[in-house]
Amino acid sequence: MGSLSIGSPVRAQSWADIGDYSSLLRQAGTQTLVAKDCPSGLLGAFHAGRNALLLCSNNLQDDPAQVWTVLAHESAHVMQHCQQGPLLPDHQIGSALAQIEKQSMSSFQELRLYHQSQRRDEIEARLVQGLPMAEVKALFRGFCGNRLKRGAPKSTPAAGLGDG
Repeated sequence: MGSLSIGSPVRAQSWADIGDYSSLLRQAGTQTLVAKDCPSGLLGAFHAGRNALLLCSNNLQDDPAQVWTVLAHESAHVMQHCQQGPLLPDHQIGSALAQIEKQSMSSFQELRLYHQSQRRDEIEARLVQGLPMAEVKALFRGFCGNRLKRGAPKSTPAAGLGDG
């Protein structure tokens, strides 16, 4: 990802922004699903084996900014899957942590809840969720661009993303 800086992020302003980014994910072969029955507190998830990104509508507010944050976070895990490893070089993890702490103390503190084996992936995802929308899209194209050339899968994704 190179050197990252978190300024004032341009977050999704509309459901159309979210729908556009969801379409990009689908073009790369990632299913985007919306569930209404997730466990309490779960906002989203990515399942690498199924290459499926899930948003939990029962735990999200009807607010494009919050949905975008979760979508950007989970799409970082998609990028890690495309990359088959971490997005940041080892020497940038410390500065990533410092940026997350500046951006959101609660997000920084939540990292302690994860097992050490998951912490790096979560650091990167929290960093991505705080980036401007254009930068998240550019990162996705950079890490998953080779999948975009293949086109979207034949299956129809679940409705819901961008239906606002």
